[in-house]
Amino acid sequence: MPCKTDWFCWDRPAGLPGRDSCSRCDDESHYIRKHIDPSNSTTSVTYTRWGRTSCPAHANLVYKGRVGGGYYNHGGSGSNAQCLPDNPIYDKYYTGSHSVAYMYNAEYEVYSFNPFPGVQPEDDVPCAVCNVDFKSTKIMIPARNECPTQWQKEYSGYLMTEHHGHPHTYEYVCIDRDAEAVPGTVTSNNGMLLYFVEGVCGGHLQCGPYVSGRELTCAVCTK
Repeated sequence: MPCKTDWFCWDRPAGLPGRDSCSRCDDESHYIRKHIDPSNSTTSVTYTRWGRTSCPAHANLVYKGRVGGGYYNHGGSGSNAQCLPDNPIYDKYYTGSHSVAYMYNAEYEVYSFNPFPGVQPEDDVPCAVCNVDFKSTKIMIPARNECPTQWQKEYSGYLMTEHHGHPHTYEYVCIDRDAEAVPGTVTSNNGMLLYFVEGVCGGHLQCGPYVSGRELTCAVCTK
């Protein structure tokens, strides 16, 4: 990697080897232009780390909680997963069951395939909302567990969503490969159910690069 005279390594404190412009960063995506003052910069991005209660070392934890969504067998409610904080705050309310939408905890459905050592089937799914300084955009890449050149990998894992045969439809979320469980929740309460996603090739996805029946990976990247 050539010397960049107008850049420095954003993740190294001043005075340490590699901070100066003619030392090399460990990762080219860690370079940032000198005219950006890290102490005054407000540029940042926020993302949800599904399946974990903490953020990568270079990111700041905004809050942690557990994943919530609509009931797997309901046709209504929202289709996007939510990271529900551990300490909700209510405003005006009328306690009781009304004509409303419902929010349920999410559970891991990992009976036939479970790459998560710390997770049992039916465990509830935690989440963490993370903020990264000196970044301006983020993407979630399905079917890849690496990020493009010049992009920083925040985390990688497995693509998960609701079962294809259930009435409720969810977005695809990227569950961290080192997923955790909410302690003491290994009980089947249903609610939002997360299953792995498999590609179907032959008239659908292109066979060769995609293999039918193989679980798809994912990566969350920032730049």
